[in-house]
Amino acid sequence: MRRTLTAVTTALVAVTLLAGCSGGSSDDGGSTETSAPSKTSAPSKTSAPSETSAAAQTKTEACALVERELKSFIDEQSSSSAPADPAARAAIVGEFADRLDAALPKVTNDSVHDAFEDFTDDARDYASAIADSGSTDSTEATDAQGDVQSSLNAVSAVCPGS
Repeated sequence: MRRTLTAVTTALVAVTLLAGCSGGSSDDGGSTETSAPSKTSAPSKTSAPSETSAAAQTKTEACALVERELKSFIDEQSSSSAPADPAARAAIVGEFADRLDAALPKVTNDSVHDAFEDFTDDARDYASAIADSGSTDSTEATDAQGDVQSSLNAVSAVCPGS
């Protein structure tokens, strides 16, 4: 049975939620996280297993796996929009990147793995830019947000909606 949400749709929702493109404010008073993971604390890049060394995973299977992880993360969030506080927003984006990093070892399709690895790296850089500048409107943060959008476009090319 086909899922009603595609990986790209979920990723777009996640980026909208986390990057603040929705323009919404949040009542996220329950957040206790105040800092984003630093670039130096990011997990090292993982290599996707070669499709010849593991059971071949189709793009559809790999995209569905990541989609489930993204949807799970979004479902766990108590707010429908990104927190207005830059430190809280950076923390959520960092948690989002960590969650995807944790799922990537299960993605054995090289093209899907690589696209999402780039996406998580850019999301982590965005979180660091917000944390470092203390603003989502700084040049560093807006440039990093542009990188997130570019890597999301690559994800969309690899995991097109159906």
